[in-house]
Amino acid sequence: MNAPVARNPFAAAPPPGAAPCGRGGGNPNEPSPTGPLLGPGSGLDRMYSMPAHMGHSDSVDCMVVVEDKVYTGGRDQKLMGWRGVAGPNGSFEFVQDGAPISLPANVVTLCYDPATKWLLCGLWSGDIHAYCRDPVQEDCLVGHKRSVQSIVMHAGVVVSGSNDTTVRLWTRASPQARFQCHGAPLKNPLGSITAVRVLGDGLWAGAQNGITCFDLGSLQTRGTIPSTCQVTGMVEFQNHMFAAYRNGDIRIFDAAGNQVHFLPSRGEHTSNTSVEIMMHPVANVPMLLCGQQYGYITAYDLPSLNPRGSFVCEERSDVKAIVDAKFGGVFLTAGLLGDIMAFRWGAPGAPPPGAAPVASSPFAPGGGAA
Repeated sequence: MNAPVARNPFAAAPPPGAAPCGRGGGNPNEPSPTGPLLGPGSGLDRMYSMPAHMGHSDSVDCMVVVEDKVYTGGRDQKLMGWRGVAGPNGSFEFVQDGAPISLPANVVTLCYDPATKWLLCGLWSGDIHAYCRDPVQEDCLVGHKRSVQSIVMHAGVVVSGSNDTTVRLWTRASPQARFQCHGAPLKNPLGSITAVRVLGDGLWAGAQNGITCFDLGSLQTRGTIPSTCQVTGMVEFQNHMFAAYRNGDIRIFDAAGNQVHFLPSRGEHTSNTSVEIMMHPVANVPMLLCGQQYGYITAYDLPSLNPRGSFVCEERSDVKAIVDAKFGGVFLTAGLLGDIMAFRWGAPGAPPPGAAPVASSPFAPGGGAA
């Protein structure tokens, strides 16, 4: 029996007893098309799971690493900061860094630009709240009529994509000036926008009905890649764009928009709710991590797209965000049920965190090695 699929990322969690389509079925003697279930001794260790009494009171929809901290945003309308510290017996844990910041609407997306030190918070209301780390400044970018789903900063320009089907570009006349919308909004012909990314001289907008590419020079539409399924995330890698679709498909395009590979929905991988690319610290190969409904993540080695395996974060909690910490194979996840976790890739059979000396914090300067 197929489980219900939420078409709205802000829909309620599935009822108790529902199980994702394709999981737990099939012939147990045949290898899974999404690889083995990664557990103890597999080379993937769960370093940390935030206790229920900490953190957000609702879904954590986005997270971002900001130098030595992690920021998370959620449906509880809070922006929270976290620091990684050494826990008991050489373990790792997060502690809250300062009081939560209350915002006027759900925090849907976060973006941090190291060059300008701006942290941008896209809200359900359509506004973007912006905070500069150095020098300390604040701003509010008002213009979108519906939820801001994705933000990227390119060459000092803020690029935002919204459910109102537009892309807006925001610039400042001087370092002291406020952000202003640059020109008219770019209208996306393929519906509500879910992701914006820059690849070469093209601005890519993933949307409800496919992908639109705009020319960064002229801001005119170059072309579209229609789809019957919503794009839920995009990530650029080695001059290619990886697009994840709600039904579990992965499509890879070159900079000209030509599809060079198609990985269809398969086996246990029947949805996409988040996507990230990171390096395996031991195998020294890049990996594509696909977050899914019900707490699952499937990892594929690149460029082969051979499945490394699948694992569960928090059961029945859609994986809303995956973030590479860019330190020692550590990555972070956030979920629909408010869960925040840290995982680490290593060698198969290696001792789990706490059984051997580990870095005290992947977010401390120099890794905080003990």
